[in-house]
Amino acid sequence: MPASARPTRTATRERGAVLLLSLFVMSGVTIAAVGMSALIIGSLQQSRVIDNAIIAYYAAETGIEDAIYRARLTGSLPTTLSSPQSLSSGTSWTRTVTDRESVIYPGVIAEDGTYEIALYDPDAPTAAQNIGRVLVTWEDDCSGCTVLQSNLVGWTSGGAVLWDPNAETALHTWNASGVSLTMPDPSRLYRLRLHALEGRMRNVQIRAYDGSNVQTTLPGRIRVDSVGSYANVRQRITATMPRNVPLSGIFDFVIFSECSLVKGGAIGCP
Repeated sequence: MPASARPTRTATRERGAVLLLSLFVMSGVTIAAVGMSALIIGSLQQSRVIDNAIIAYYAAETGIEDAIYRARLTGSLPTTLSSPQSLSSGTSWTRTVTDRESVIYPGVIAEDGTYEIALYDPDAPTAAQNIGRVLVTWEDDCSGCTVLQSNLVGWTSGGAVLWDPNAETALHTWNASGVSLTMPDPSRLYRLRLHALEGRMRNVQIRAYDGSNVQTTLPGRIRVDSVGSYANVRQRITATMPRNVPLSGIFDFVIFSECSLVKGGAIGCP
């Protein structure tokens, strides 16, 4: 073979380098394709989970709505349903109902607004709750300028329910550790109303302590934890509500007049 027809070492090396480069390029393309496929599949799965989560959320909401309906219809505590309640949409829900809370979170009490707490069990209005004090903590927008007005009305437990005609009213300035409202007699039953003055109160939290100063639970409210399920997704919703409709804050005000207060009629004055 002539010397000119023989492959040189340089040409052989070039062909080997091109082959190696082609392998690198093909490997990079394959890795990128696999990565993109994983991202696309993950996005599709995430979209499916989000869709299922929305359906499961509405199933959990059904459990809450059913509890509210039964509470208003019967006037008693809704039942806890541990076994799944199936719906025609292929979803199901369960719920847990309790009639006491360790902490009440009213959220925000607007300026001159009120928030009422029943410190007794509506199903047993003569049973003592052994609540020695109530601790109220809150934040405001004016560096502690807000004032809490507390109105406490109580009655004796056991036998006939007798209202105490002497309601206790007190003013409390803001304190970083909270304001402690002492119950005159832990064996009595009370209704407590909180009134925000000089500004709104936010992040309000209410806790109760028994006669031995040990934290206890607060009665008079319903807490419903509902869990909705669809496919492999579960959603949970928690709702709280008072057992009894609170009295309107309008009763905090009294109008005095020497003339008769008559709507649409003749006004008579002495």
